[in-house]
Amino acid sequence: MKRHAKGRGIAICLISAVLVMTLSGIYFYATGQRFAAVMGVGEVETSLLLIIDPGHGGMDGGATSITGVEERELNLEIALRLEALAALYGIPTEMTRRTAGIDYPEDATTIRQKKVADTHARVELINAAPNAVVISIHQNIYDGASVSGPQVLFARTAASEEFAVNMQTALTEALGLTRPRAPTTVPRGVYIMNHIDVPAILVECGFLSNPQEEAALRTEAYQIRLASALLSGYIRSQELLRARYFG
Repeated sequence: MKRHAKGRGIAICLISAVLVMTLSGIYFYATGQRFAAVMGVGEVETSLLLIIDPGHGGMDGGATSITGVEERELNLEIALRLEALAALYGIPTEMTRRTAGIDYPEDATTIRQKKVADTHARVELINAAPNAVVISIHQNIYDGASVSGPQVLFARTAASEEFAVNMQTALTEALGLTRPRAPTTVPRGVYIMNHIDVPAILVECGFLSNPQEEAALRTEAYQIRLASALLSGYIRSQELLRARYFG
């Protein structure tokens, strides 16, 4: 049974990848865009770098679902699937973390110090990266089981709001949402999103407090579906994001 389940998972991933590639290929041929870097000597790099930020991690578990699953685990699983799909296109990506654990500085001994060190390190990585665009992946929670659905929040940086609108549309279409949430500004208390200089969005993929949505978020098929939607939203935003950097 495990072998059959694994086979189905691989098949789902391949089907999703082909679907994303087909739709995105149509988009790029229609708009004349290409994923290509300028490699000439003395010329300026014109590729965007997609930085995928799996929220929380290490000592910071984030929210806990109704079945006891920590947000940091789901964030990383979805982020890794997004990275894999982006790789099929040769889209340059970088992850703020690729494992459950985080290497903290030796002088960070308390949980608070470790969280602060991690958020500062992510901000430094993002601000130092050339032509960076950020998708930060998170999960939501609410005091009640009825609330559901993804929502996109945007940083107070150029092109971020437009990026969020495109991403919310991609999620709405991919997940068949009938009452989608409107994109909104990231709260001031979210340190990373308020201390970076680049276009950035934070995607709350769903509510861990909703039984049906939480169950879906734990499945490989739904995670691939989300990752495909995230890639689609990024692809739709290429033109406006490139305009942010290259005019």
